[in-house]
Amino acid sequence: MVPDMCPRPRVRIVYGAAVRTPDFSDGQLLDGLRAAAAELGEPLTNGAYDAWQRGRDIAASPALLIRRFGSWRGACEAAGLSANATRSTSRRWSDEDLLSIVAAYLAADGATGSFAGYAAWAKAQEDVPSGATLRQRGSWAELKRRAQAT
Repeated sequence: MVPDMCPRPRVRIVYGAAVRTPDFSDGQLLDGLRAAAAELGEPLTNGAYDAWQRGRDIAASPALLIRRFGSWRGACEAAGLSANATRSTSRRWSDEDLLSIVAAYLAADGATGSFAGYAAWAKAQEDVPSGATLRQRGSWAELKRRAQAT
C-alpha cells in the first residue's frame, strides 16, 4: 500500500482505552468511494459499499461519509458517482389502500391486532407496506380504528 494513501491514525479515548482511528481527508474519503465503485459498479449503494469497506485501511465507514458530505447521495455526487435512486414508498398506497390492507391483516387467521403482528404479517405478503412505512402515515391505533370502521 502506498504510504501517502493511508490515513494518519489519531488516538481517542473510548471507555478508558486508547483507540487508534484513521483521520481521513475529504480526498481520501472520495478516493475510497471511487475505488469501491470501480470494483462494484454503479450505482453504488450504501449497503454494498459498507460490505466492501470492512477490513480495508483506505476506506471509511458509510456513517463517516454521510457525516462529512451530508448524505450518501452527497458523498457519491462529490466523488462523481451515481448513487442508488430512492423512491418514496409512503405515497405508493392511497389512504383507502392502507385501510384495506390493515383490514385484511385484522381479518387474517391468527392476527393478533398488534403492530408487531402486522409487521410480521406484512413480511409474508406481497405488495403491502412494511410496518415502518405504515407508521409514516399515522399511528397504528388510528389506522386500526379507521380500518375497523370501514
